[in-house]
Amino acid sequence: MDCQKLKEQIAGAPAASRVLLEKVYLYTTAGDQVLPEFAEFLESSDSYQDFVDVIYGDLNRKSSMLWGICAQFKRRNWLQYFEPKMLVQNIRLKGEGIPVQFGSGMVFAPTGSRDNIANLYVFASGGFNAHAAEFVTSIGGTFTMLDREFCGIYGLYKYRGSVIMEEWQVERDPVEVEPDSAL
Repeated sequence: MDCQKLKEQIAGAPAASRVLLEKVYLYTTAGDQVLPEFAEFLESSDSYQDFVDVIYGDLNRKSSMLWGICAQFKRRNWLQYFEPKMLVQNIRLKGEGIPVQFGSGMVFAPTGSRDNIANLYVFASGGFNAHAAEFVTSIGGTFTMLDREFCGIYGLYKYRGSVIMEEWQVERDPVEVEPDSAL
């Protein structure tokens, strides 16, 4: 396939996919020429889906913005390609997210899913591709989540039933605390 055919296929793609595909096009071309590092990928592809598949399959690029965009488009669980510092799986939810307690106050970290089971991933700064997840907010201070006390500043992201926390500035690793029966 060549750049012109890729551009035509993207123009004919479903509207919901077009925004991400146009970003893929912008990051892999200059003018109407494919960048040399992506030429082989494009030549071996018959469709925009193939092109995205080849980029997504190149795990050497898993930290790049382009790979994150391809991961969004693929809608597959990409978290398996990164090593979390902490992972808590199959959390049963009682509300609209994972409870985060600040003293007597509480907020819910959204999961990006309506499912009643979630996962919590905690990554070091830069430990995952933040472009593939949806940024929600940042939280800082001392707070409790899933019977663990966190102390520091974290970026909070959501992705398909998971809450992802990225350590931005951490005073210490999380420590286990007594469970709060109210949660």
